[in-house]
Amino acid sequence: MANHLRVHHQIIVKKALHKGQVVVNEQLKQLWHQAQAEGFDEVQEFDTEVLGACLNTAVITEALISLIIVRNLSFALVEWPEFHTFCQALNRACEGKITTSHSGVYNKVKEAWERHKDIVRRTLQSAVSLIHISLDIWTSPNRWLLLAVCAHFTTYDYRRQKALLALQRVPSYSKED
Repeated sequence: MANHLRVHHQIIVKKALHKGQVVVNEQLKQLWHQAQAEGFDEVQEFDTEVLGACLNTAVITEALISLIIVRNLSFALVEWPEFHTFCQALNRACEGKITTSHSGVYNKVKEAWERHKDIVRRTLQSAVSLIHISLDIWTSPNRWLLLAVCAHFTTYDYRRQKALLALQRVPSYSKED
């Protein structure tokens, strides 16, 4: 309904805050005014400290790697000033927390690959069913032939699962082979 009012009647409906959030907002306002009374530089320092505390470097790195890999982006993304401007617009305390070299991203992707490969290995080892292997051949967008090796199994919590174990480029392929 709020969306209908906003779109069709240009009326913005604000949601009421619950009692706990009102108290938190009041406390934050008091802290803010107290910090302002002590000096502007200290307010900025306080802001930066609070914003920095919200950052988790490991989560940021994992999200960045996921974004680059899933969306097939260039590793050089982290060298773009526009990317860092965007990140700092979201949280100005992220300056220096995100790598600025594509080789750094390469190393992080390699580490993530090893970490995730280990997770798949441990998941397969704890399977409660037999592990069934299937093969498939795909053509990539750049016209490479890829042989996929997949495992199908039941996990320790009795969920059906599949995992890509290998993806190997096939040098040549013809219907006669």
